[in-house]
Amino acid sequence: MAYLVNRLAERGCITTTENSSIQDLLALLAKHNVGAVVVVDNDDKPTGIVSERDVVRYLDKSNLSLANTVVAGIMSRNFISCNLSTKSSELMELMTKNKIRHVPILESDRLLGMVSIGDVVSRLIDIYVKENEQLRQYINS
Repeated sequence: MAYLVNRLAERGCITTTENSSIQDLLALLAKHNVGAVVVVDNDDKPTGIVSERDVVRYLDKSNLSLANTVVAGIMSRNFISCNLSTKSSELMELMTKNKIRHVPILESDRLLGMVSIGDVVSRLIDIYVKENEQLRQYINS
C-alpha cells in the first residue's frame, strides 16, 4: 500500500495560476513554507509546476524585473507526477533519476496533493527505524 502518498493527498496542495505575478508566487511559497506549487487553470486542472529553483534560474538568466513576470514565464509545463498507488521507494527513485524535489499527486487528471523530497526521506527513515527495532527484538528474543 502507498501509505505516504495517500496520507499526503489528504492534506491537499497549494496552487497558483499562470497569470499570478512572481511577487505573489514568492509570497505564497514563504507563507506556506513550501518549495514548489502546482499551476492550475480555471478548472483547477494542473498545467505545470513552479519552484524556488525556477525563480533562481530565471533570475540567473534574465535582466528583467520580477515585477514584470508572471508564473507562466518561468513554470515547467512538462512535469512528472505520481498517483495514489506510488510507493515511497518508487518516489525516491523517480526524484533521484529526474533530479526533482517535488511531485504532484494526480488521479485521473485531478490534483490531490504534492510530495516533497523531505516527505519521502522522512517516510523512508520511519521504515528503517521500524525495521531496525524489529531486528533488535528478534535478536534479543
